[in-house]
Amino acid sequence: MASDEKSDAPTWNVVSIPSAHDDVPDPGAVPHEGGWFAWLQVVGAFCVYLNTWGMLNSFGVFQTYYELEGLRSQSAFTISWIGSTQSALFFVTSLIVGPLFDLGYFRSLLWVGTALLVVSMFLLSVTSQFYQVLLTQSVLFGLGAGCVFLPAPAVVAQYFDARLGLAISIASVGSAIGGIIYPAIFTYTLAGIGFGWATRVIAFVVLGTSLFIIPMKSKTKPTASRSVIDWTAFTDLPYMLLNLGLVFGFMGLYVVTTYFQLYALARANVTTNVSDNLLIIINAGSLAGRVVLGYFADMTGSINMQTAMALVATILAFSLLAVHTSAGIIVVAVFFGISSGTFLGLPVASIVRLSDDPSKIGTRIGMTLLFVGIGALISYPIAGAILGDSDNWLGLILFSGVLLAASTIILAISRIAKIGRQWTKPL
Repeated sequence: MASDEKSDAPTWNVVSIPSAHDDVPDPGAVPHEGGWFAWLQVVGAFCVYLNTWGMLNSFGVFQTYYELEGLRSQSAFTISWIGSTQSALFFVTSLIVGPLFDLGYFRSLLWVGTALLVVSMFLLSVTSQFYQVLLTQSVLFGLGAGCVFLPAPAVVAQYFDARLGLAISIASVGSAIGGIIYPAIFTYTLAGIGFGWATRVIAFVVLGTSLFIIPMKSKTKPTASRSVIDWTAFTDLPYMLLNLGLVFGFMGLYVVTTYFQLYALARANVTTNVSDNLLIIINAGSLAGRVVLGYFADMTGSINMQTAMALVATILAFSLLAVHTSAGIIVVAVFFGISSGTFLGLPVASIVRLSDDPSKIGTRIGMTLLFVGIGALISYPIAGAILGDSDNWLGLILFSGVLLAASTIILAISRIAKIGRQWTKPL
């Protein structure tokens, strides 16, 4: 329940910025709902998703490489901090980025974030020690991704209403494409040109695709100042329940995705060729989920769709306990990709549906990503500790399955808290 009513709680205000800080077009000059300029925003957001969430979705191949070759002297628990820190900074940075976006720093955030992304990947290519990887792939990349991710879908949301779910889902397809091409580049160039050049190839792809963000422009005029936190959101029960459900959902999905390849090698008797392509298969399924089910989310409601996909992912996570063949692993990978891709592609649309004040969308998205970031920070190390040196796969699968089950239940309660038991009503 977002409103303009001021809270008595203390606020952390960002300094006032002149409205001319960024080149913001007059709202009346921008085409509405599906014009060519609106779809240019989707293209730009697609590339942002490609190079941020797409890279996060690709971390599983790096995790496998570090555990088996690059950092094999380190424990699984230690290596897990690379992924957890990267994801946490990606999400937590949004707490500051959201208000800065509302203030009119949109294009500045895009340029700074993109520069950090490119530089981090080039520097990663010359690393050999754990602390070097942590600083480049975790800190620099996480901060850069955090700077560019939130503004992109937030701008898309300014240009669409009835087809918001479809527009966001198409943009989020970039994360699935990134999750396909980046693992493929890394896997199939690693043996021939080594870690350094395999990583540099990825860096050049990030640099080239980032050129498509140039036409992106915010449609709304900057506010005079904006609190980092929308304190009224804490009294909005449906929104807070949505956050809790998203936190558990993201934690469960990322644990499964990160360790899927290692699990297949350890427990499913798959060939190296199959294991090398599992992350690509998951993200290919994610592509289908984001496009097809993202389209239907406009009719069923984004929160309804996320709840259903969390349930499907829960069933698939637990089913891994009974899957020990290549065929079974591939089937689970496809359907897990479909469910996870749909779930991960809809949070922005769900937040928009629960927010009554459009001027606070950026702040609320930032708050949600902060909550998710805290979950990401603790989920990887917990998963690494559970797995341990004894390869406790049973414990790891139960951990991820319980998280996803909790997400399903809480998202369903969020829906009820917003519109009651109107089961056929889209939300």
